[in-house]
Amino acid sequence: MLQLHFLRLLGAACLALGLASTALAQGVSLPAQALKRGVNVLGYDPIWKDPAKARFQMRHLQAIRDGGFDHVRLNLHAFEHMDASGQLPASWFKQLDEVLAASLNAGLQVIIDQHNFMDCAKAIDTCRSKLKAFWRQVAPRYKDAPDGVLFEILNEPNGAADALWNDILAENLQIIRESNPKRRVVVGPKFWNSMDHLDSLKLPEADRHLVVTFHYYSPFPFTHQGAQWVEEFKNTSGITWGTAAEREQIGKDFDKVKAWAQKHDRPILLGEFGALETGALAQRVAWTSTVARAAEARGFGWSYWQFDSDFIVWDMKADGWVKPILNALIPSAGAPAATAARSSDPALEHLINVAKVSAWSVYGDGQSSQAVACEASGKSCLRVALQGKRPNPWDIGAIAPITGDIRKGDKLQVLLWARLDTDDAKAQAQVPVSLQLGAPPYTAVLSGSAVLTGKLEPVVLSGTAQVDQPAGTVNLSVQLGQVGQPVALSAPFVLRNYTPAK
Repeated sequence: MLQLHFLRLLGAACLALGLASTALAQGVSLPAQALKRGVNVLGYDPIWKDPAKARFQMRHLQAIRDGGFDHVRLNLHAFEHMDASGQLPASWFKQLDEVLAASLNAGLQVIIDQHNFMDCAKAIDTCRSKLKAFWRQVAPRYKDAPDGVLFEILNEPNGAADALWNDILAENLQIIRESNPKRRVVVGPKFWNSMDHLDSLKLPEADRHLVVTFHYYSPFPFTHQGAQWVEEFKNTSGITWGTAAEREQIGKDFDKVKAWAQKHDRPILLGEFGALETGALAQRVAWTSTVARAAEARGFGWSYWQFDSDFIVWDMKADGWVKPILNALIPSAGAPAATAARSSDPALEHLINVAKVSAWSVYGDGQSSQAVACEASGKSCLRVALQGKRPNPWDIGAIAPITGDIRKGDKLQVLLWARLDTDDAKAQAQVPVSLQLGAPPYTAVLSGSAVLTGKLEPVVLSGTAQVDQPAGTVNLSVQLGQVGQPVALSAPFVLRNYTPAK
């Protein structure tokens, strides 16, 4: 009955910143909306030295908005562009004007983040002079910008800046307030914007236009394994994450930040978090999702580190999203089609995943994948080309994240369509299918298998959850390592506690 019902239902199934010199030529202000989901951009792009060599294009800002983000944190290494008197060139401001205009046109709020933190850690006197020169130019230039433009005084004060940080913060905030009395300003504690130093932060009680930020990369050995700029970890690999205790620790850490925020009545922005590509993808996805959901559950906005360069959520070579990371950050990314269908079919109200072909990610050596037309719901499948069989079924696989919570006793139902991409009418292959944890020990929530043929047929898996599983910790997995020939997979559908109408 369930299978037939599925087959039936699925078969049917800001603004312009025209900045010329120092004035706004046109535009309508964006309202001062709370920061929710953002991404760091442009910190290490050639755009600031030679726009012709820029990796980042203005069209990427619309892609960021379409991906489900509401703001960007613009990382500016401005000191190197200053002349001997601390003045920034017109060409640099022209590029900044363009980025701001394109961001606001895309419907994004923008944090202008002064990012010369290591200069300040090493030479504090020079830093203080240049930092004040920066805000004396930037603040008045954008005093009439929409409320959707925020200022961040300095990223991650550390080293020589720590002992003087409250004084540095105060003197630059005063400069900003001379021309921007109500502009939202992002400020964070010393020691790399560490949550453990929030109590050391001294803020003017009367200034209620401050957003307090902290950065989170814990546990650091996991998120920075193989990082060449960290001597202690540059040769490390294979460090895992995902135990119950490790997940609980994130919640405990964020509860401390929430308690501080409530005591001081300040909004919180998690300004950076991410795990380097050198870690296992499934564990990075689980960590990223856990951090983002923990922040949102406590009312924090967040800005992922980062769009391009490293820790990436966008692949410049492929010119597209790193889908597992995007889906971990924004579970609803790309789900409008499913949302539209929900009004006509009650089953889709029970979805706990993104029911799109793009939700799949494929891992393992000797494979390639691309979207192709097919007769499944949505008229699209993912074709996975396989270069021979592997020793183990799990050596190659397709995974799709489960974005909703799973609770003990939940009735779970999985449906997708699959086939071997062959004209051989006798071809068959058995593949393991499961809902399983996305990190070691990869425990199965549900498991089974399917026999694939050259005909597109439904693969159905159902059962009852035995334990609670938080959102973002479970993947749908189809193991393909021993198939040895191309496979086509439709969009996956995972339902929780759905009972079809009789």
